[in-house]
Amino acid sequence: MKPPHTADWFVPVHSIGDIAAPRIGRLPDRSRVGIAFTTLANLRRASGPGQEWMRLTEQALRDTLTPLGITRIQLDPVFVGPDPVLQPSYPAQPALVH
Repeated sequence: MKPPHTADWFVPVHSIGDIAAPRIGRLPDRSRVGIAFTTLANLRRASGPGQEWMRLTEQALRDTLTPLGITRIQLDPVFVGPDPVLQPSYPAQPALVH
């Protein structure tokens, strides 16, 4: 097992009101995966400038993902975008963040 990272990660989130949850990705085999970045610049390149984010330690992210059955974290993915298979057939409404 690899030692945990000691620096905080930049984690893309989606929020509704005051509640924020980490964004979860899917691998080509359709399994779910946590997403994190080592720098804010990497997050912006992969997700775009409007992506909400929070800083979390590796352990805090793992503690959030484990109850969901997610054990893998993809660090610094090149592209994070919508899942074409899971897109709703209606236009999504933007979340209001205060």
